[in-house]
Amino acid sequence: MMCQACGKHPAVTHVKTITNGELSEFSLCAECARRLGYGNLFAELGRGLGILELETEAQERCRCGATWKEIVRTGRVGCPECYHTFYDRLVPVVQRIHGSVRHRGKVPGGNLPSPAAPAEKGLLLVKRRQLKEAIDAEKFEDAAVLRDEIRALEGSKDD
Repeated sequence: MMCQACGKHPAVTHVKTITNGELSEFSLCAECARRLGYGNLFAELGRGLGILELETEAQERCRCGATWKEIVRTGRVGCPECYHTFYDRLVPVVQRIHGSVRHRGKVPGGNLPSPAAPAEKGLLLVKRRQLKEAIDAEKFEDAAVLRDEIRALEGSKDD
């Protein structure tokens, strides 16, 4: 299959995006994927970190031998245990990339709505953590907005 962006090179990256409930799929060559921001998804994490910080993080290893530095460099985790070992650093990245930290898998016949309860539970946990951070940073206006969002989520959960 050829790249759907340039039409010149073989496609090596397959991208699925969901916008307003519409699933769109396209295939890109390595050059177009990198140009459009679909290259190394974890590379962005490595930018801006101090060398000392990277060296400290590189010492932490998963049972499979993977380090955070390797995950950032390759964009791939070494094993399922890596998700637990590097949880605090992976969650923001996975959430930014996928919109959720809960894997929904593929659904036969397209994109069917998944049960809302697990997704809402994850969102509720994230909102509560953001609320605590806002209060700690004395951003009370932001905290009030987050409080209202949490109440709305909890209210919809009870319905």
